[in-house]
Amino acid sequence: MRPMSAQMLPVLVALALLLPACAARQDNTVADLLDPKTSARQEYVADMQLNAGRVLLAVQGYDKALLARPGDAVLLVKKGQGLLRLNQPEAALEAFRLAQAASPDSPGAHYGAGQACERLGKSAEARQDFERAVALAPTSWRARSHLGVLLMNQGHPDQAREQFLAALALPQVKNQAQVQSQGQSQAQSRAGTARELLLNNLAVAQVLSGEPEAAVATFRQAMRDSRDPERSANNLGLLLVRLGRQTEALAAFRTAGNDARALNNLGYALYLKGDSAQARNLFEKALDLSPAYYETAGENLKQAVQGAAQAPVSPGAASTSVVPAGVVSSGPAAGSVSQGALPLAPAGPGPARISLSGQPGPAPRFGPATLLEAGAKRGWTRQDM
Repeated sequence: MRPMSAQMLPVLVALALLLPACAARQDNTVADLLDPKTSARQEYVADMQLNAGRVLLAVQGYDKALLARPGDAVLLVKKGQGLLRLNQPEAALEAFRLAQAASPDSPGAHYGAGQACERLGKSAEARQDFERAVALAPTSWRARSHLGVLLMNQGHPDQAREQFLAALALPQVKNQAQVQSQGQSQAQSRAGTARELLLNNLAVAQVLSGEPEAAVATFRQAMRDSRDPERSANNLGLLLVRLGRQTEALAAFRTAGNDARALNNLGYALYLKGDSAQARNLFEKALDLSPAYYETAGENLKQAVQGAAQAPVSPGAASTSVVPAGVVSSGPAAGSVSQGALPLAPAGPGPARISLSGQPGPAPRFGPATLLEAGAKRGWTRQDM
């Protein structure tokens, strides 16, 4: 029998030959990761993943690409935007701050930092970042819109209106009404949505500035310029109810949906105004018109009855005060943009489950995620970009 050492000799020789090969392969892998060409490919793949909605994979891809380009502001901004979509504002803010350090004049870095700060409740920092983004990129309607929304939340509707008007005057936005009427490409359609969003926000600012009639005209213009006028139509309906023009309000609500939905939403608006009796009547009519509204209108009817029995909101309690809002994911009308909503909440107990969109739940929503209950005050809705 051969000694054990003799039997192990072939194995040891094989290992001796294999280890250098493994080390060389590992060195090659590290070198590949640090190769700018590899980084560019990883960035491209990550962009594709992000566009396809695979956000986590995209962020992981940007991290790999950053190994070769750790100070690339564009990559850091892309990573930060991905993290925002993953609802990780702290990590996103860190990425945006690194981008600012790498490129202090990057408008995308300041815009993204403003978004992250806004979600984290750091409104003062958010305002500084949005203002810097606008200064660096004055033709960015998104930056101006976000700044305007923040100014409204801080109680400065006049300053907010200036931002919305400046954004609407930009050439790429100003010509969108004509684009919409001609029914052009998908990209142009998305641009048209931007104009409608800005007009909607301008109307909200006009309401908060004490110009309701001007807001009515602006909401109507937003409806004309949009292929999907649901948000602006619902906001117009709400404003008309507050102005005591219920017939016009019902017509606006009908523009945003069918008769049953319009009756349900008018009932909701009247309930918020303190008219529980009319609200109950409209909820019952919505039930009669559409089986699809059995659950929603039925729940609203129950809450209206309970609210009336407890402490209905008085008609005089309606106000246009703005309260800060967190960022919520936007509905279909807002496209890929993540939006918040200025809260519109009843001042009395009972109506927490009243729904304007046909989707009962703890947070009443008006159309495509624009009105959100979030407190005891009432405010007008806006859509940020």
